[in-house]
Amino acid sequence: MVSHLSAIVFPAIIIYSVVPGSSLFSWHPTLMSIAFSLLTLEGIIIFSQNSSLFPNMSRASKASIHYLVMGSAVTCALVGFYVIYLNKENAGKSHLTSWHGLLGAITVGYACLQSTGGSLAKYYNYTKRFLKLKLADLKLYHATSAVLLYILITVTMLLSLQTSWALNSIPNLLWYACFACICTSTLVVLLHITSTYLPSKQQAKP
Repeated sequence: MVSHLSAIVFPAIIIYSVVPGSSLFSWHPTLMSIAFSLLTLEGIIIFSQNSSLFPNMSRASKASIHYLVMGSAVTCALVGFYVIYLNKENAGKSHLTSWHGLLGAITVGYACLQSTGGSLAKYYNYTKRFLKLKLADLKLYHATSAVLLYILITVTMLLSLQTSWALNSIPNLLWYACFACICTSTLVVLLHITSTYLPSKQQAKP
């Protein structure tokens, strides 16, 4: 259950520190933390035998929930990205001037591509005529790509803790709790993908 606690505690601390609605900017960390800490993590580990909240649910049902949760995560991320864009426009500031901003934009874009890949797999009966891939291979590429996506998410969230807002607004103990939550979530996700999905696909090949 540690993974679920990490998924909840990080956005809870961010929401406590930023107070959503107190400013336009406040919605950026709020939406991004919900998108990438809570929804993305839960959307991935729903397939885990050890960490899923629905261990006895059929894989088809889990896949449908995964699709909805990840779609919600991408939507939150896009709105959060638009919020920070609009906030900087209103303040007359330049865009993508920090590593956090640059990697954040790359992460949001990659999340959209990852979501597209998931849609191709979910609706494979309709998309297979346009694809030259087997469904098993498409799922393998989707899972492998998820590793890269979560590494980008991890680096971006760690960099977010180095922004002036985080350093000035998040109390010291809570700052370290955020750091621990990010590391814990990343460990859970990467272990789940690499140990339960990728090896089984590789072993299935002759």
